Amino acid sequence: MQKMTAAQTVLLVAGRELKVSLRAKGTIITTAIMVAAIIGGLFLIKFLGSAPTSTFGALDDTQEVAQISAQTLESQGIEAQVISYTSVEEGRAAVEAGDIEGLIVRTGNDITLDVNESADPQLLTAITGAAQQDGVKNLATQYGSEVVTAVTDVFTNPIAVNVLNPPTELDGSQMAVGFIVGFLLYLGIFGGGMAVAQGVVEEKSSRVVEILLASIKPWQLLAGKVIGIGLSSLIQVATYVIAAVVTATALGITKDFSFDIASVGVWVLIWFLIGYLVYALIFAALGALVSRQEDLGTVIMLPMMLVVIAYLIGVSVAPNAPDSLIVQIASYVPFTSPIVMPIRSAYGVASTPEVMAAIGIGLVTIPLLLWLCAKIYSNGVRRSGAKIKLKDALKAS
Repeated sequence: MQKMTAAQTVLLVAGRELKVSLRAKGTIITTAIMVAAIIGGLFLIKFLGSAPTSTFGALDDTQEVAQISAQTLESQGIEAQVISYTSVEEGRAAVEAGDIEGLIVRTGNDITLDVNESADPQLLTAITGAAQQDGVKNLATQYGSEVVTAVTDVFTNPIAVNVLNPPTELDGSQMAVGFIVGFLLYLGIFGGGMAVAQGVVEEKSSRVVEILLASIKPWQLLAGKVIGIGLSSLIQVATYVIAAVVTATALGITKDFSFDIASVGVWVLIWFLIGYLVYALIFAALGALVSRQEDLGTVIMLPMMLVVIAYLIGVSVAPNAPDSLIVQIASYVPFTSPIVMPIRSAYGVASTPEVMAAIGIGLVTIPLLLWLCAKIYSNGVRRSGAKIKLKDALKAS
Protein backbone atom coordinates (compact mmCIF):
# COMPACT_ATOMS: atom_id res chain seq x y z
CA MET A 1 0.00 0.00 0.00
CA GLN A 2 1.37 3.38 -1.03
CA LYS A 3 2.10 5.73 1.83
CA MET A 4 0.02 8.91 1.91
CA THR A 5 1.69 12.26 1.46
CA ALA A 6 1.52 14.94 4.14
CA ALA A 7 -1.11 16.86 2.17
CA GLN A 8 -3.27 13.74 1.76
CA THR A 9 -3.02 13.03 5.47
CA VAL A 10 -4.08 16.57 6.37
CA LEU A 11 -7.01 16.40 3.94
CA LEU A 12 -8.08 13.04 5.36
CA VAL A 13 -8.15 14.42 8.90
CA ALA A 14 -9.89 17.60 7.68
CA GLY A 15 -12.56 15.58 5.88
CA ARG A 16 -13.27 13.56 9.00
CA GLU A 17 -13.51 16.67 11.18
CA LEU A 18 -15.78 18.36 8.63
CA LYS A 19 -18.20 15.41 8.50
CA VAL A 20 -18.32 15.03 12.28
CA SER A 21 -18.88 18.76 12.80
CA LEU A 22 -21.59 19.14 10.14
CA ARG A 23 -23.48 16.07 11.35
CA ALA A 24 -23.40 17.09 15.01
CA LYS A 25 -26.85 17.85 16.42
CA GLY A 26 -25.53 20.98 18.09
CA THR A 27 -24.34 22.38 14.76
CA ILE A 28 -27.63 21.63 13.01
CA ILE A 29 -29.78 23.06 15.81
CA THR A 30 -27.63 26.17 16.26
CA THR A 31 -27.61 26.91 12.52
CA ALA A 32 -31.37 26.45 12.23
CA ILE A 33 -32.05 28.71 15.23
CA MET A 34 -29.69 31.43 13.97
CA VAL A 35 -31.16 31.42 10.45
CA ALA A 36 -34.69 31.60 11.87
CA ALA A 37 -33.65 34.44 14.20
CA ILE A 38 -32.02 36.40 11.35
CA ILE A 39 -35.01 36.03 9.03
CA GLY A 40 -37.50 36.74 11.82
CA GLY A 41 -35.54 39.77 13.00
CA LEU A 42 -35.46 41.26 9.51
CA PHE A 43 -39.22 40.75 9.16
CA LEU A 44 -39.73 42.60 12.45
CA ILE A 45 -37.49 45.44 11.27
CA LYS A 46 -39.46 45.66 8.03
CA PHE A 47 -42.97 45.63 9.46
CA LEU A 48 -42.52 46.99 12.98
CA GLY A 49 -39.67 49.40 12.35
CA SER A 50 -41.37 51.42 9.61
CA ALA A 51 -41.21 55.21 9.62
CA PRO A 52 -43.58 56.99 12.04
CA THR A 53 -46.67 58.61 10.56
CA SER A 54 -48.68 61.72 11.34
CA THR A 55 -52.21 62.29 10.07
CA PHE A 56 -53.95 65.62 10.58
CA GLY A 57 -56.75 67.61 8.99
CA ALA A 58 -57.11 71.01 7.35
CA LEU A 59 -59.89 73.23 6.04
CA ASP A 60 -59.88 75.12 2.76
CA ASP A 61 -58.27 78.21 4.31
CA THR A 62 -55.52 76.24 6.12
CA GLN A 63 -54.37 74.00 3.28
CA GLU A 64 -51.18 75.99 2.73
CA VAL A 65 -50.24 75.81 6.41
CA ALA A 66 -50.96 72.08 6.39
CA GLN A 67 -48.76 71.44 3.35
CA ILE A 68 -45.83 73.37 4.85
CA SER A 69 -46.27 71.40 8.09
CA ALA A 70 -46.29 68.13 6.15
CA GLN A 71 -43.06 69.04 4.38
CA THR A 72 -41.42 69.83 7.72
CA LEU A 73 -42.48 66.49 9.20
CA GLU A 74 -41.30 64.52 6.18
CA SER A 75 -37.90 66.21 6.38
CA GLN A 76 -37.68 64.67 9.87
CA GLY A 77 -38.44 61.17 8.57
CA ILE A 78 -42.13 61.25 9.50
CA GLU A 79 -44.70 60.25 6.88
CA ALA A 80 -47.32 63.02 6.91
CA GLN A 81 -50.85 62.75 5.56
CA VAL A 82 -53.21 65.74 5.27
CA ILE A 83 -56.96 65.09 5.12
CA SER A 84 -59.24 67.86 3.88
CA TYR A 85 -62.53 68.74 5.59
CA THR A 86 -65.26 71.10 4.48
CA SER A 87 -66.29 72.29 7.95
CA VAL A 88 -64.87 72.71 11.43
CA GLU A 89 -67.55 70.42 12.87
CA GLU A 90 -66.65 67.60 10.51
CA GLY A 91 -62.96 67.96 11.28
CA ARG A 92 -63.46 68.08 15.06
CA ALA A 93 -65.62 64.96 14.87
CA ALA A 94 -62.73 63.19 13.13
CA VAL A 95 -60.37 64.36 15.89
CA GLU A 96 -62.64 63.04 18.64
CA ALA A 97 -63.07 59.75 16.78
CA GLY A 98 -59.31 59.31 16.61
CA ASP A 99 -59.17 59.39 12.81
CA ILE A 100 -56.70 62.29 12.83
CA GLU A 101 -54.29 63.72 15.41
CA GLY A 102 -55.47 67.28 15.05
CA LEU A 103 -57.31 69.83 12.90
CA ILE A 104 -55.74 73.11 11.72
CA VAL A 105 -58.27 75.94 12.09
CA ARG A 106 -57.99 79.61 11.11
CA THR A 107 -59.75 82.35 13.07
CA GLY A 108 -59.00 85.67 11.44
CA ASN A 109 -55.21 85.81 11.23
CA ASP A 110 -54.73 83.28 14.04
CA ILE A 111 -53.99 79.58 13.51
CA THR A 112 -55.04 76.99 16.09
CA LEU A 113 -54.65 73.25 16.35
CA ASP A 114 -57.66 71.36 17.69
CA VAL A 115 -56.68 68.08 19.37
CA ASN A 116 -58.55 65.49 21.41
CA GLU A 117 -56.49 65.21 24.62
CA SER A 118 -52.94 66.39 23.92
CA ALA A 119 -50.91 67.58 20.95
CA ASP A 120 -48.03 65.57 19.51
CA PRO A 121 -44.89 67.70 20.12
CA GLN A 122 -43.44 67.18 16.64
CA LEU A 123 -46.75 67.94 14.94
CA LEU A 124 -47.22 71.04 17.09
CA THR A 125 -43.71 72.29 16.30
CA ALA A 126 -44.21 71.78 12.57
CA ILE A 127 -47.57 73.59 12.53
CA THR A 128 -46.19 76.41 14.69
CA GLY A 129 -43.43 77.02 12.16
CA ALA A 130 -45.91 76.92 9.29
CA ALA A 131 -48.24 79.33 11.12
CA GLN A 132 -45.36 81.76 11.63
CA GLN A 133 -44.64 81.70 7.91
CA ASP A 134 -48.33 82.33 7.27
CA GLY A 135 -48.26 85.28 9.68
CA VAL A 136 -45.23 86.79 7.91
CA LYS A 137 -47.04 86.45 4.61
CA ASN A 138 -50.09 88.30 5.98
CA LEU A 139 -47.92 91.09 7.41
CA ALA A 140 -46.15 91.44 4.09
CA THR A 141 -49.50 92.01 2.44
CA GLN A 142 -50.26 94.86 4.86
CA TYR A 143 -46.86 96.57 5.27
CA GLY A 144 -44.85 95.49 2.27
CA SER A 145 -42.64 92.46 1.85
CA GLU A 146 -39.30 94.27 2.11
CA VAL A 147 -40.02 95.78 5.54
CA VAL A 148 -41.46 92.58 6.97
CA THR A 149 -38.64 90.44 5.58
CA ALA A 150 -35.97 92.75 7.05
CA VAL A 151 -37.58 92.73 10.51
CA THR A 152 -38.19 88.99 10.40
CA ASP A 153 -34.59 88.25 9.44
CA VAL A 154 -33.31 90.10 12.49
CA PHE A 155 -35.27 87.88 14.88
CA THR A 156 -35.25 84.56 13.05
CA ASN A 157 -31.87 84.22 11.34
CA PRO A 158 -29.71 81.83 13.41
CA ILE A 159 -26.06 82.53 14.07
CA ALA A 160 -23.76 80.80 11.59
CA VAL A 161 -21.81 77.81 12.92
CA ASN A 162 -18.46 76.90 11.39
CA VAL A 163 -17.45 73.33 12.34
CA LEU A 164 -13.68 72.92 12.21
CA ASN A 165 -13.59 69.15 12.78
CA PRO A 166 -16.90 67.64 11.71
CA PRO A 167 -17.53 64.24 13.33
CA THR A 168 -18.19 61.14 11.26
CA GLU A 169 -21.93 60.67 11.06
CA LEU A 170 -23.33 57.16 10.62
CA ASP A 171 -26.84 56.47 9.39
CA GLY A 172 -29.10 53.91 11.01
CA SER A 173 -28.49 51.26 8.36
CA GLN A 174 -24.72 51.44 8.84
CA MET A 175 -25.10 51.13 12.61
CA ALA A 176 -27.38 48.09 12.28
CA VAL A 177 -25.22 46.32 9.69
CA GLY A 178 -22.06 47.06 11.69
CA PHE A 179 -23.60 45.48 14.79
CA ILE A 180 -24.73 42.39 12.84
CA VAL A 181 -21.30 42.05 11.20
CA GLY A 182 -19.59 42.20 14.60
CA PHE A 183 -21.96 39.67 16.13
CA LEU A 184 -21.62 37.15 13.28
CA LEU A 185 -17.82 37.38 13.33
CA TYR A 186 -17.69 37.11 17.12
CA LEU A 187 -20.01 34.10 17.05
CA GLY A 188 -18.13 32.36 14.23
CA ILE A 189 -14.58 33.00 15.45
CA PHE A 190 -15.29 32.27 19.11
CA GLY A 191 -17.46 29.24 18.34
CA GLY A 192 -14.95 27.79 15.89
CA GLY A 193 -12.04 28.28 18.25
CA MET A 194 -13.90 26.66 21.13
CA ALA A 195 -14.85 23.69 18.94
CA VAL A 196 -11.19 23.14 18.05
CA ALA A 197 -10.05 23.36 21.68
CA GLN A 198 -12.78 20.99 22.89
CA GLY A 199 -11.94 18.53 20.11
CA VAL A 200 -8.28 18.51 21.09
CA VAL A 201 -9.08 17.87 24.75
CA GLU A 202 -11.62 15.17 23.88
CA GLU A 203 -9.10 13.24 21.77
CA LYS A 204 -6.42 13.66 24.41
CA SER A 205 -8.60 12.57 27.33
CA SER A 206 -9.89 9.48 25.49
CA ARG A 207 -6.36 8.48 24.40
CA VAL A 208 -7.53 8.55 20.75
CA VAL A 209 -4.71 10.96 20.01
CA GLU A 210 -2.14 8.31 20.96
CA ILE A 211 -3.50 6.00 18.26
CA LEU A 212 -3.57 8.79 15.70
CA LEU A 213 -0.03 9.95 16.46
CA ALA A 214 1.23 6.43 15.86
CA SER A 215 0.57 6.91 12.14
CA ILE A 216 0.57 10.67 11.52
CA LYS A 217 2.59 13.63 12.72
CA PRO A 218 1.22 16.09 15.31
CA TRP A 219 1.29 19.06 12.94
CA GLN A 220 -0.73 17.08 10.38
CA LEU A 221 -3.37 16.30 13.00
CA LEU A 222 -3.42 19.95 14.08
CA ALA A 223 -3.71 21.26 10.51
CA GLY A 224 -6.43 18.78 9.60
CA LYS A 225 -8.48 19.58 12.69
CA VAL A 226 -8.21 23.35 12.17
CA ILE A 227 -9.09 23.10 8.46
CA GLY A 228 -12.00 20.68 8.95
CA ILE A 229 -13.68 22.57 11.77
CA GLY A 230 -12.89 25.83 9.96
CA LEU A 231 -14.74 24.69 6.84
CA SER A 232 -17.72 23.70 8.98
CA SER A 233 -17.71 27.08 10.72
CA LEU A 234 -17.32 28.85 7.37
CA ILE A 235 -20.39 27.04 6.03
CA GLN A 236 -22.34 28.16 9.10
CA VAL A 237 -21.27 31.80 8.83
CA ALA A 238 -21.88 31.79 5.06
CA THR A 239 -25.38 30.43 5.71
CA TYR A 240 -26.08 33.28 8.13
CA VAL A 241 -24.72 35.89 5.70
CA ILE A 242 -26.72 34.53 2.76
CA ALA A 243 -29.89 34.37 4.85
CA ALA A 244 -29.42 37.99 5.98
CA VAL A 245 -28.52 39.41 2.54
CA VAL A 246 -31.25 37.55 0.62
CA THR A 247 -33.98 38.31 3.18
CA ALA A 248 -33.04 41.99 3.55
CA THR A 249 -32.92 42.42 -0.23
CA ALA A 250 -36.22 40.61 -0.79
CA LEU A 251 -37.97 42.76 1.82
CA GLY A 252 -36.59 45.95 0.27
CA ILE A 253 -34.71 46.89 3.44
CA THR A 254 -31.48 47.49 1.51
CA LYS A 255 -32.90 49.76 -1.22
CA ASP A 256 -31.93 52.95 0.61
CA PHE A 257 -28.56 51.70 1.88
CA SER A 258 -25.58 53.88 1.02
CA PHE A 259 -23.41 50.77 0.56
CA ASP A 260 -23.50 47.41 -1.20
CA ILE A 261 -24.77 44.83 1.28
CA ALA A 262 -23.48 41.91 -0.83
CA SER A 263 -19.90 43.20 -0.71
CA VAL A 264 -20.20 43.56 3.07
CA GLY A 265 -21.19 39.89 3.20
CA VAL A 266 -18.14 38.87 1.16
CA TRP A 267 -15.84 40.83 3.47
CA VAL A 268 -17.41 39.13 6.48
CA LEU A 269 -16.39 35.74 5.08
CA ILE A 270 -12.85 36.93 4.27
CA TRP A 271 -12.34 38.36 7.73
CA PHE A 272 -13.86 35.27 9.33
CA LEU A 273 -11.25 33.07 7.66
CA ILE A 274 -8.42 35.28 8.92
CA GLY A 275 -9.84 35.58 12.43
CA TYR A 276 -10.67 31.89 12.66
CA LEU A 277 -7.18 30.77 11.64
CA VAL A 278 -5.58 33.14 14.15
CA TYR A 279 -7.72 31.98 17.06
CA ALA A 280 -8.16 28.32 16.10
CA LEU A 281 -4.40 27.79 16.17
CA ILE A 282 -4.16 29.45 19.59
CA PHE A 283 -7.14 27.53 21.01
CA ALA A 284 -5.78 24.23 19.67
CA ALA A 285 -2.32 24.81 21.15
CA LEU A 286 -3.67 25.82 24.55
CA GLY A 287 -6.19 22.98 24.52
CA ALA A 288 -3.30 20.52 24.22
CA LEU A 289 -2.03 21.65 27.63
CA VAL A 290 -4.89 19.98 29.54
CA SER A 291 -6.46 16.52 29.57
CA ARG A 292 -9.90 17.37 30.98
CA GLN A 293 -12.69 19.57 29.65
CA GLU A 294 -13.06 21.01 33.16
CA ASP A 295 -9.56 22.50 32.96
CA LEU A 296 -9.99 23.99 29.49
CA GLY A 297 -11.33 27.33 30.72
CA THR A 298 -8.20 28.03 32.73
CA VAL A 299 -5.88 27.89 29.71
CA ILE A 300 -8.00 29.66 27.09
CA MET A 301 -9.00 32.63 29.25
CA LEU A 302 -6.63 35.05 27.47
CA PRO A 303 -7.79 34.39 23.87
CA MET A 304 -11.39 34.41 25.07
CA MET A 305 -10.85 37.86 26.57
CA LEU A 306 -9.21 39.10 23.35
CA VAL A 307 -12.22 38.05 21.28
CA VAL A 308 -14.60 39.72 23.72
CA ILE A 309 -12.49 42.91 23.79
CA ALA A 310 -12.47 43.03 19.99
CA TYR A 311 -16.24 42.63 19.93
CA LEU A 312 -16.81 45.32 22.56
CA ILE A 313 -14.56 47.80 20.75
CA GLY A 314 -16.38 47.08 17.50
CA VAL A 315 -19.95 47.44 18.74
CA SER A 316 -19.52 49.88 21.66
CA VAL A 317 -16.64 52.23 20.85
CA ALA A 318 -16.57 52.23 17.03
CA PRO A 319 -20.19 53.44 16.52
CA ASN A 320 -19.52 56.59 18.55
CA ALA A 321 -15.88 57.17 17.58
CA PRO A 322 -14.98 55.10 14.49
CA ASP A 323 -11.77 57.09 13.95
CA SER A 324 -10.61 57.15 17.58
CA LEU A 325 -7.09 55.98 18.42
CA ILE A 326 -8.18 52.79 20.19
CA VAL A 327 -10.40 51.77 17.28
CA GLN A 328 -7.67 52.47 14.73
CA ILE A 329 -5.10 50.47 16.71
CA ALA A 330 -7.55 47.58 17.12
CA SER A 331 -8.12 47.66 13.35
CA TYR A 332 -4.53 46.54 12.74
CA VAL A 333 -3.74 44.23 15.67
CA PRO A 334 -4.30 40.71 14.24
CA PHE A 335 -6.13 39.54 17.37
CA THR A 336 -8.78 42.29 17.13
CA SER A 337 -8.75 43.40 13.48
CA PRO A 338 -10.90 40.49 12.19
CA ILE A 339 -13.83 41.94 14.11
CA VAL A 340 -13.07 45.67 14.34
CA MET A 341 -11.91 46.38 10.76
CA PRO A 342 -14.98 44.87 9.00
CA ILE A 343 -17.21 46.88 11.33
CA ARG A 344 -15.35 50.07 10.35
CA SER A 345 -15.71 49.03 6.71
CA ALA A 346 -19.47 48.66 7.18
CA TYR A 347 -19.48 52.17 8.65
CA GLY A 348 -17.68 53.43 5.54
CA VAL A 349 -14.78 54.95 7.49
CA ALA A 350 -12.05 52.43 6.57
CA SER A 351 -10.19 53.16 3.34
CA THR A 352 -9.07 50.42 0.94
CA PRO A 353 -5.35 50.83 1.85
CA GLU A 354 -6.24 50.48 5.55
CA VAL A 355 -8.20 47.29 4.91
CA MET A 356 -5.44 45.82 2.74
CA ALA A 357 -2.81 46.67 5.36
CA ALA A 358 -4.84 44.96 8.10
CA ILE A 359 -5.34 41.87 5.92
CA GLY A 360 -1.62 41.79 5.16
CA ILE A 361 -0.73 41.90 8.85
CA GLY A 362 -3.18 39.09 9.53
CA LEU A 363 -1.80 36.92 6.73
CA VAL A 364 1.77 37.43 7.97
CA THR A 365 0.73 36.56 11.53
CA ILE A 366 -0.91 33.24 10.62
CA PRO A 367 2.26 31.34 9.55
CA LEU A 368 4.12 32.67 12.60
CA LEU A 369 1.32 31.43 14.84
CA LEU A 370 1.28 28.13 12.97
CA TRP A 371 4.96 27.57 13.76
CA LEU A 372 4.60 28.53 17.42
CA CYS A 373 1.27 26.79 18.07
CA ALA A 374 2.34 23.62 16.25
CA LYS A 375 5.31 23.36 18.63
CA ILE A 376 3.10 23.85 21.70
CA TYR A 377 0.51 21.41 20.37
CA SER A 378 3.08 18.77 19.42
CA ASN A 379 4.75 18.82 22.83
CA GLY A 380 1.52 19.12 24.79
CA VAL A 381 -0.75 16.63 23.06
CA ARG A 382 1.65 13.73 23.75
CA ARG A 383 1.47 14.22 27.52
CA SER A 384 -1.49 13.18 29.60
CA GLY A 385 -2.39 13.73 33.21
CA ALA A 386 -1.84 17.03 34.97
CA LYS A 387 -2.00 20.42 33.30
CA ILE A 388 1.17 21.27 31.38
CA LYS A 389 2.85 24.63 31.83
CA LEU A 390 3.19 26.72 28.70
CA LYS A 391 6.95 27.15 29.16
CA ASP A 392 7.38 23.36 29.34
CA ALA A 393 5.38 22.86 26.15
CA LEU A 394 7.56 25.40 24.38
CA LYS A 395 10.68 23.38 25.08
CA ALA A 396 11.86 21.09 22.30
CA SER A 397 10.77 17.49 22.51
